[in-house]
Amino acid sequence: MAADVHFWPLPLGAGSALAPPDPRPGLRRLVEAAGFGGAAARAGRWLLKAPVPAPGRPAAAPAEWIDAVGAALIGPASLPGSARLQVTDTLSISTRGLDSPAALRAVALARGFGVAGALPFVVGDDPDGPPPWPVAGGPDGHALAGVLAGVAGVVVLAPLRPHPHLGVAGAVATLGLDLADRASRLALHRGIRPQVDTPLCAGCGSCLDVCLYDAIVIRGGRALIDHRLCTGCGECMGVCFMAGIAPEAAAGVVAYQQAVAEAAAATSRQVVVGQAQGILHIVLLVQPDSYATTTKSRRRLPLAGIGILAGLDPVAVDSAALDLLAERLGGPLNQWSGYAQGPGELLERAALLGLGMREYRLREV
Repeated sequence: MAADVHFWPLPLGAGSALAPPDPRPGLRRLVEAAGFGGAAARAGRWLLKAPVPAPGRPAAAPAEWIDAVGAALIGPASLPGSARLQVTDTLSISTRGLDSPAALRAVALARGFGVAGALPFVVGDDPDGPPPWPVAGGPDGHALAGVLAGVAGVVVLAPLRPHPHLGVAGAVATLGLDLADRASRLALHRGIRPQVDTPLCAGCGSCLDVCLYDAIVIRGGRALIDHRLCTGCGECMGVCFMAGIAPEAAAGVVAYQQAVAEAAAATSRQVVVGQAQGILHIVLLVQPDSYATTTKSRRRLPLAGIGILAGLDPVAVDSAALDLLAERLGGPLNQWSGYAQGPGELLERAALLGLGMREYRLREV
């Protein structure tokens, strides 16, 4: 028994840093292959979860790619200003400029989300919007972004990306973290305690600049983390040029991965109730280096684009993506991610909880 994972490979030699490849034909084919062509035109309100890029960073999924998915879901003629299909993202717990509703909307609009002629954009966990949606069977107190309540269908578009506590994050991480409200994501990180390896610290202040919680100070020429203020988000780990910040205890990382898996499984169970098709997960490996936020001291090997994967089973989609990544690297994932830990515990726990399976059939489209 294996889950179907649809795969659109990038044509050999496609794109470059100055002229990136156009994956829109592949995205449309993947939506059709997964059985979601025209699905959002039939009934109810649908959501397309897509990442708004941080200010000054390349977009992992540019607005025109998102509109291509939307056109496949609802039909090109129905795309402009559709009330049936909305694009959404949730407030960041780690990235300055994406951490308030007004800022997130402003960045989204500047990047082409929700402009005239495109799909409307909504902040999923806006405090002035629908209230958080409590999740049954997940971590204590876990709640989803209020915009998810009552939807007829969900499509999740996520880049495969380095993550400080997972190594590499994809569909399962997005399901467990990015569909939750901001308070729930903060709660999931409480057990993580980043620690500065003092001999490696150059006192440059990069970590201090990105911390939203004023939890880092420079003392005696070295960074010091105040764990009374630190939320464990891990943003400081990615920007350290010396790769000198890591979780204090490996046990915290294991517990974190298990909690994210539990949140993902509970989210899937709750969202798909009453839905005919489930959640479609689309994982991007198109320009992976362009949206990896870790410093070059961590990312040891560059990575060219591989393609896009899609399926209803997020564990299988992630497993296929990680296998393709490892095959391209010719070695362990940390050669690219730069983080010692990998997402193995996350995927094993998710499979154990019934979210999906590690075995998959790769079907090229």
